[in-house]
Amino acid sequence: MVDGKVARRVRRGRVSAAKMTVLGAVAVTASAMVAGLTAPAAEADVAFDAVATGPLFRVAQALGVTSIEIPDVDVLGTITINLDYALPFPTVLADDVNAFPFGGFTPVLSTFKRQPGGTLGAAILGGSGLGAYQAGIAYEAMLASAAGNTPAGYTPLVPSGKVNSLTGEPCTSGLSCVQGINVTNLAVAQVNNPGSPNGGLYARFAPILNLFGIEAVSQGGTSASSTGIALNAATVGLALGYNLMSDFPVTLNPFSLTNSVLATVLPTNLIGGATLAGTSEDVIYAKLGALAALNLSSTTYGTLAPTDLPLLEPLRLPARLVNAAFQALGVPITVPTLLADALQPAAEILVNVGYTDVQTPSEGGTYNRTYDQSGTYTPYLSVNPLTPAEWAQVPGDVVRALVNGFVPGLGGSVGSAAAGSAKTPRARSVASRRAVSQAKESPAPKRAVAARSARSAAG
Repeated sequence: MVDGKVARRVRRGRVSAAKMTVLGAVAVTASAMVAGLTAPAAEADVAFDAVATGPLFRVAQALGVTSIEIPDVDVLGTITINLDYALPFPTVLADDVNAFPFGGFTPVLSTFKRQPGGTLGAAILGGSGLGAYQAGIAYEAMLASAAGNTPAGYTPLVPSGKVNSLTGEPCTSGLSCVQGINVTNLAVAQVNNPGSPNGGLYARFAPILNLFGIEAVSQGGTSASSTGIALNAATVGLALGYNLMSDFPVTLNPFSLTNSVLATVLPTNLIGGATLAGTSEDVIYAKLGALAALNLSSTTYGTLAPTDLPLLEPLRLPARLVNAAFQALGVPITVPTLLADALQPAAEILVNVGYTDVQTPSEGGTYNRTYDQSGTYTPYLSVNPLTPAEWAQVPGDVVRALVNGFVPGLGGSVGSAAAGSAKTPRARSVASRRAVSQAKESPAPKRAVAARSARSAAG
């Protein structure tokens, strides 16, 4: 069982990928449900059930994680989330969610909410990797069923019959006898989803996959209804920074592609820390709270942006192994990763120019990424992130960043607005690298990808 310390780390914004995977699908959802919108007046412990699938959730299952407990939540007390691990098949996932009971009744509105009922009714569906994509398919099938068009092979959503608008009891006639509504509020957490519109592996190659009848781009949160049925969804997409599945480059840049391969096959770079970028926990809480309490659909995208660049992980890994051994033996020595730290400023430039959200010096950036375009559908090679003038500036900026990585300040500023980042002594410690990462989280607004779509896709 995961204790409250983990939940508090999530709120502070710096968590490991494994913890965010488990909590991203369920803990943030539960936390959102206590946003105070229409919460009960008295404190009472609440339990939620969640359907989870995909590789990272299977790891949690293998570790014996069967539930997550979030203690001392305002108004509700302790929230317990019970994890129901399922096979990554859309029909199985949809049926498991459909099996959650309806409870509680809202007078006048004549609605019954899927578990736990009352004013805070919601079902939770979480997936990682291919499981995240399959969870999206299950959600879309349930959405179609709510509209009265259940796809073949799926169990239809069950409508409510006529009920007394004050008591919720079944009825057949009378002034207070109205059509009831079974409301499914579905919180869908998709971690490392290949169907993410901008960065998802499937979405990047959607034009090709569409030729084979494959809908490669996952749908965002929306609502659908028919007689006696309503479904509202809040989807939360959480990409893993640079991972091939959910953060695939948009260009042929060899540095970006190699970096993504290493992020996928050697994810130990996440030991250095990661920051939630592109959104915030407060935004997620508010949107999921609006779903649970007010039946409002929404879509949120975020990325776990790693502090340490995956491309340099082979240089860092030996030190990580030695430090782990020292820690296990109680030896108070930490082996630094000076070479990787010195190379990272230049390597980040070479990698980040392969993404649509790179913030160049001409835009007031430091070749950092904004992570704010995950919801903009962008196929592979459809845009060029840099203008010709910006490309011409890259070689000089890489050299300056390389020099500054070894001798801070010697190479001068990177571009016209990158001096602060270039002169930062990143090679000094992990703490200094994290400070740089935090400093990059407030970039100037990125120009729209659509404005670049007419350019050449070379690069």
